[in-house]
Amino acid sequence: MNTTLPEIIVPQTAYVANMRALYEQEPRLAYRIDQVDELDFIPSEPSRNGALTCKVIGTRGEPVYLHSRYDPQREANCWADGALKQAQQQQDRENGWVPMCYIVDGFGLGYHVKALYDRLQGDAFIVVSEPNTALLRTALEHIDYAQMLAGNRVIIINHAERDEIFKKLQAHSHKMMMGMVFTQPLQRIENDFHVVVHKLVSEYAAFLRTTLITMLGNSVRTCRNLLHNLPTYVATESIDILRNRFAGYPAVVVSAGPSLGRNIAILKDIRERVVVIAVQTTLKPLLGAGIVPDFVTSLDYHEVSRRFFEGLQEKDLKSVHLVAEPKAHWHVIDYYRERGVVSLLGNDFARLILRGKEYEHDNLPAGSTVAHLAFYLAQYMGANPIIFVGQDLAFTDNVYYSPGTALHNVWKPELNRFCTIEMKEWERIVRNRGILREVKDIHGRKIYTDEQMFTYLQQFEKDFAESAAEVIDASEGGARKQFCQTMTLAQAARQYCVKLIEPDRFTYRDRLNRFNSDKLLAARGQVLQRIKDVGELKGIGDETLAIVKEMLELVDDQEALNRRMIRLDELRTKVKQRGQTHQMVSFVSQNAEMFRFRQDRTIDLDNVQGKERQRRQLKRDIGYVSEINQGCERLIEMLKECVARFDADLANDGLKPQPGS
Repeated sequence: MNTTLPEIIVPQTAYVANMRALYEQEPRLAYRIDQVDELDFIPSEPSRNGALTCKVIGTRGEPVYLHSRYDPQREANCWADGALKQAQQQQDRENGWVPMCYIVDGFGLGYHVKALYDRLQGDAFIVVSEPNTALLRTALEHIDYAQMLAGNRVIIINHAERDEIFKKLQAHSHKMMMGMVFTQPLQRIENDFHVVVHKLVSEYAAFLRTTLITMLGNSVRTCRNLLHNLPTYVATESIDILRNRFAGYPAVVVSAGPSLGRNIAILKDIRERVVVIAVQTTLKPLLGAGIVPDFVTSLDYHEVSRRFFEGLQEKDLKSVHLVAEPKAHWHVIDYYRERGVVSLLGNDFARLILRGKEYEHDNLPAGSTVAHLAFYLAQYMGANPIIFVGQDLAFTDNVYYSPGTALHNVWKPELNRFCTIEMKEWERIVRNRGILREVKDIHGRKIYTDEQMFTYLQQFEKDFAESAAEVIDASEGGARKQFCQTMTLAQAARQYCVKLIEPDRFTYRDRLNRFNSDKLLAARGQVLQRIKDVGELKGIGDETLAIVKEMLELVDDQEALNRRMIRLDELRTKVKQRGQTHQMVSFVSQNAEMFRFRQDRTIDLDNVQGKERQRRQLKRDIGYVSEINQGCERLIEMLKECVARFDADLANDGLKPQPGS
């Protein structure tokens, strides 16, 4: 006999609907709200027009109504209209900048949040800071916000914790780059909490700005560097020979902050008991102090980085393994590979050029600086603990660099009794006064840093929080860092650096072939094929551009426009079939995607429809395809330069490609 349990029907109350939506989007917050006891609900009362309002106790103990006692909805509508007017004042239509992120202080019973949500066009989103979980529970008990909460366009910040806020904002990073609006508070309650949230959201936005500027400004240069480095990428060893090689041994990451001078002597004493990873700016100062690091890291795209290595010979570098991102300037890589061991990291752009497992290189996470790269390398090698020295991330003693760095040598011709090193250092700091900010140093005192270094600090703190290794800041200066221990290098040495590194951990260097040319010819053939692939994509783009321009003139003749649309759809299919080639071109056409995104945003914001919408979308497509076509031309030029680089290395090995190949 088959029996079935009776179906349990849960009444579809506002609270059930709200929580179902919230659990889908923010389960941790939903759980906290669900745990609120009914006795802790915020008392509500009807306003004059019947809608609920509620009263809480203000910061000075005074009663504060969170919404109008007469017409909460009318008040919410007026507030939302004001927020949109505030956003309009921040717009830069000419450059396509339209704010897409609205910061709201306090959820209350949600009227004003919903009013703003209903007015926003496209995928603009709202960040609400609300520390009172009982108030959130009260609002969700009484009013149905399920549709608003289900769309991932309302983010509620209930805890002022950096990691939690950053994770919530991560999915909206591209929209935050368009601008933010800090709306005027409806009521000034929990002001201290909102100030902290504002600060953390602004910090995340600063990090995004730095990332965007780097991405847009350096995309072509880094791709050109990578293509010039492609023969070295093919002919040198991957870092996989280093995976867990120094498991359980301590590693010291040496950076060029002003505090480095305090630790040189101690580092020299413990040299044989630690793995030393130097950032490129500290290589010469360390060698000058008689300390030969085991590894040096490089990732900077600019040619000036060569100065950190110039003058060093094979006798200086034979025991120092360079680990570099392939986007590093080829002058650095060329110089080093003739004198020492080089390993280039895996790279997505390189994989699109060279397709095959025989060209695979292990990756490390993408780091903002050579110090981040050094930290990721230490983790990859299994080092524990990882000790930082010279990692100030602030202007310790009001200077920018540690004494003896390469930049001080660049300044030498300018120095005299009226222009000292100290003056040059202070000028270097004050030049960026507009982005200076105060932070706490390792002793809890105020110290200056700048926006760029602050984003580096945030990245380190995130990395430290996630690291399986113990992290120690032994810089003895600079900004205080979370999620690590702070101690002197002498203390760290006594506690962790107690046994010698086994010599056989380094014998792999003797077995390495510094430059194995066996794969060069086949890899060169792949580069030639990519030139053909990009040329075909450019041909499709040229035809697409001609058709779209023609369609722009046919908007008033929808029948003729639709006939041209058939061929346009065929061309789109061809582009989709060449997905990897399109990805390659996108690396050198970062502005194309940003342009299209901005244009879509302004079209949505203006809420244009019909033929006018078609015209604006076609104009958007003309700009986008034009930029992609220019990217094709740039990439073909760079790929041809890459072939010439292969030819030079093949010639050095006495090899010569067949004519026409």
